[in-house]
Amino acid sequence: MFISLKWLNDFVEIEDIELNEFKEKMTMSGTMVEGIEELGVEVSDVVVGKILSIEKHPDADRLVITKVDIGYETLQIVTGADNINEGDYIPVAKVGAKLKDLKIKKSKLRGIESSGMMCSAGELGMNTSLMSKADTEGIYILKEELPLGSDVKAILGLDDKIVEFELTANRADCLSVM
Repeated sequence: MFISLKWLNDFVEIEDIELNEFKEKMTMSGTMVEGIEELGVEVSDVVVGKILSIEKHPDADRLVITKVDIGYETLQIVTGADNINEGDYIPVAKVGAKLKDLKIKKSKLRGIESSGMMCSAGELGMNTSLMSKADTEGIYILKEELPLGSDVKAILGLDDKIVEFELTANRADCLSVM
């Protein structure tokens, strides 16, 4: 069974317990912890942005030049994504951001400077297996207006830990959070 530690904390105060201590206490209570996955560990400096404008790239058919407001500055980002529109709220990896093995740098695409990157669900390390096709292809569009510049990890729940418990047949009492 998999469970979010944030969700579990809604029922039992475990916020201040170290992961190793939590794992040991659960195992000693007869609920074996198989593993703990820390979400979003490989993601940093990704914030909420709003697309202000989209223009066709003068020297490339498949690229567009966007202006993206991240709350405290407006970035110019060149992208080949075709699922974005003006007014969309999106995850933006700023210059210096890390996404798995990728570090975002200022670059030029066909002679136009790009200062950041719009992110897909996969690039953020989200589990896409239960997401709609629209949410997994192209840039991940956030579903609501959010405070610009906010940390995307907190908004998307990527600042959580998922615990995997090994439940045996004699522990039916552990088959739900309650």
